[in-house]
Amino acid sequence: MDARSAGILNTMSESDPDAQNLTYEGGFQAVIERMQARQKPLSFAIAEALPPLDTDLNALKTRIVNAHEPNAMSRAKDQSGNTRKSLELNEEFVGLPEICKLHGLLIAHLRKSDQPAHTMALFTRIWAEHANFMFEHLDPRWLVSAITTFGDHGTTEVQRRVGQSMTVLFGAMKLYESERLYSGFPPESEFKLKRLVHSKLPLNMDRYALVSGGLDINMLGRLWVDAADDPVIAPLAHHLLNLLNADPSTVFRRFKTLRGRKLRQRAQKQASGDPDPEPAVVAARAKTLTWGTVSTIKASAAQIKPFIEHHLRLGAAQMDIFLDAPLPDSDLAHLTYPKVRFIQCDAAYWTETGKTLMEKHQQRQAFNATRAYRDAQVDWLAHIDRDEFLYGADDVKLTLASAPDDIDALIIPPAEEIAQSDAADTLLFRRTYFDAGTDKALLDQLYPIFGAYLRSGFISHTAGKTFARTGLKDVRFGVHLLKRSGVEIENAKRIQSLNLLHRHAPDWESFAAHLEFRLQKGSYRDRGQSRLGLGDIIDLLHEEHGSDGPRQLFDEICGYSADVVQKLEQNGMLIRAKLGVLDHV
Repeated sequence: MDARSAGILNTMSESDPDAQNLTYEGGFQAVIERMQARQKPLSFAIAEALPPLDTDLNALKTRIVNAHEPNAMSRAKDQSGNTRKSLELNEEFVGLPEICKLHGLLIAHLRKSDQPAHTMALFTRIWAEHANFMFEHLDPRWLVSAITTFGDHGTTEVQRRVGQSMTVLFGAMKLYESERLYSGFPPESEFKLKRLVHSKLPLNMDRYALVSGGLDINMLGRLWVDAADDPVIAPLAHHLLNLLNADPSTVFRRFKTLRGRKLRQRAQKQASGDPDPEPAVVAARAKTLTWGTVSTIKASAAQIKPFIEHHLRLGAAQMDIFLDAPLPDSDLAHLTYPKVRFIQCDAAYWTETGKTLMEKHQQRQAFNATRAYRDAQVDWLAHIDRDEFLYGADDVKLTLASAPDDIDALIIPPAEEIAQSDAADTLLFRRTYFDAGTDKALLDQLYPIFGAYLRSGFISHTAGKTFARTGLKDVRFGVHLLKRSGVEIENAKRIQSLNLLHRHAPDWESFAAHLEFRLQKGSYRDRGQSRLGLGDIIDLLHEEHGSDGPRQLFDEICGYSADVVQKLEQNGMLIRAKLGVLDHV
């Protein structure tokens, strides 16, 4: 092992994460060790060597590789590594010019940790002098191997940079396309638009935007332009990129097909006219439309009361409240409302459902909400929590009546409360940057310490909650979304005329009181994500600063700052609200 490799391994041994839950057990120390085990140099027999640097390559272009004698491979185990590799390549290149076999042998040596000093120079000669000939006689697999070799051993910075970039490109394609074979779809067949799953990619990346995305253009275009700066690697890189462009069975071509299909759908939709109903139709619908809420709540009667009264004032025709911690009748006596139904989730309730008590409260929430949905006597039903309040510029009925006929669910974006030190008539809530249509970079200005580690600058959910059109078959409520067969329904629309005001942490005392539960079972719990999560941040703050550590997080993200409030308002990310009043600023 060379000094550089030893240094890398020493560094990793100090910084590698715990070996549990890793794709590669042992972390990257084990990865490097396995990689290096495959790099033992090919040996030479006495008087055996690679052709010299000044080999007549033109002569090798005219000589054809002949089949080796029978039993040659069986005797190869007693011969040098170079001879064994030469015999293997002989089988592959029979009938082709000998320069192709030499090219393969040079690559084999260059993949090892050591090789004769002139190996790369001879390899470079082949591509500098005979690129077009190699294009005619090598299949694309060997061309990819060639570009990879430039990445490892290129004689110029451009050769190494382009070679390494294209190594990653083709390596990632090989992994992805290999896994895709298990899908049952042939490589040239794209997936269906309607099967899209709305989920974050690994490392919390946003998915590629089908119509407007520029990832592929920027990636491939940069490779083309970058390669043009080196006369040796340019022909090879450009040839491979042209092959990629012409291949009908790549992820790039499938995205092109999907993009065309999506654009045709849009055009057809536009040609058919505006799908949204006319104002007169909306007004007529709103007069007779009914809506309600369903919630699973563990709270006192006094805590539940504001939630009920707010939504009754907004016009809720039905409110189903499943009491996750049953309340005594004496407490329920203070919560007598004709449109509100309380369901005590005691042992008798779970026996009646035929279910055992579910361990996770998220499961109980989804189960109860789905039960209420199937029995709903309203046109639309929202699944929300006790600390969430519907609020908007429009009457709730108008928003629901405005939903196009082909939309079965409306996703209500959340807005998270900003804690104010003094009792205030007007409450403050911040919206996500993407709902406000502003740049994510603003979060670094608003929250310079912790903003980079949080989802959109929120400590609670950003997914929002769902208003579902009732009467749909085979659907179930999740905590946030409406699902069919475990997958979010496709015809859902995120709206902006309503917000979900989330009183997640209205003050430090409330945040601290709920912290342990949220870390263990709630929204801060470890979900096995690779990125640093909110729970990890809080644990680190605990370790460094004790019980007061999380206060630093709360003060920056949730606490009141006149400067932050001003910037939020300037960027359309602030809501000033008096709960129960339908004015939206």
